[in-house]
Amino acid sequence: MIRSNLFTLLVVGILIVLGWRFSSAKNLEEQATNRPTPTVPSETVTLPPFRSRIEVRSITRFAQLSTEQVDRSAIRATKYAIQEGDTAWAIAQKVGLKIESILWGNEGMSSNAGGLTIGQEINILPVDGVLHTVKEGDTLERVARLHSVRVEDITDFLGNNLPEKPPYILWVGQEVIVPDGINPVTWLEPGPVVEPGKGRKSKGFYDGPLVTMGTGIFLWPVYPIVITQPFWSGHPAIDIDTYNRQPVFASDSGTVIFSGWSETGYGNLVIIDHGNGYWTYYAHNEANLVRVGQGVLQGQQIAEAGSTGRSFGDHIDFRIRREGSAFLDPAGFLP
Repeated sequence: MIRSNLFTLLVVGILIVLGWRFSSAKNLEEQATNRPTPTVPSETVTLPPFRSRIEVRSITRFAQLSTEQVDRSAIRATKYAIQEGDTAWAIAQKVGLKIESILWGNEGMSSNAGGLTIGQEINILPVDGVLHTVKEGDTLERVARLHSVRVEDITDFLGNNLPEKPPYILWVGQEVIVPDGINPVTWLEPGPVVEPGKGRKSKGFYDGPLVTMGTGIFLWPVYPIVITQPFWSGHPAIDIDTYNRQPVFASDSGTVIFSGWSETGYGNLVIIDHGNGYWTYYAHNEANLVRVGQGVLQGQQIAEAGSTGRSFGDHIDFRIRREGSAFLDPAGFLP
């Protein structure tokens, strides 16, 4: 009986404790729900101004109010008077044409020293191509075939004033512009003509024993180096600006096989055989300082620069040639 009463009292005590805990948790939840949410006052933050440690610079490009441009709207050839310093290359740069088009617009013109004189008037084509003067027996088909274009390329060019369809009637002396047409490029060789297969055995060259051999390395013949005309198909040389009587040096060691006046427009000319398959040419000199058969060393003075022959200013026409064969671009050999 006593045990039963004790058990009952224990159960009642546990229930009282559990009820008190539940009531406390509920009160805490209600207090949390009703409690106001705390707020944090906002502040405005001001950042310091940005300062780069790297100095920044800008380039101001001024408007170019006038620009020199070539009038490409023309459909007729125009005339140009040769000025001091002009070459086919220089003229082409002025008028915006290919170098060859300057030659092909003027039949018989040599690209270098053989065909230009100050004051001479030459044709300037409105487009790259050829100016063909009609000869006896010429037809439009023949003219097109001769310059490697189609007949339509010629008839479609307004400057020729030809009908759209045949018959196409040409007359002797008529000038026909052939757009994008081509011609063989002609130029005059400095000094004696090299006969096929003869090399320096050709007439006009020293053909005795070679007394000095080249090193195989080429140096510039003058300093400083200012190129006024590069190597191209009609000018197998480089022109280098000089002052009058500036020293001209042997590009490599060798034997002089020509020293004299060039009848083809190059003035005083020196040619050296280097004994290793190469020749070098030095043209338009004021004076030659070496004689044929003489051995020279690389860097030795051989001439004084000038403007002799058909030349429009002091310079040297410098060439490298495979012995008795083709001229090579000196840029591929010089440092």
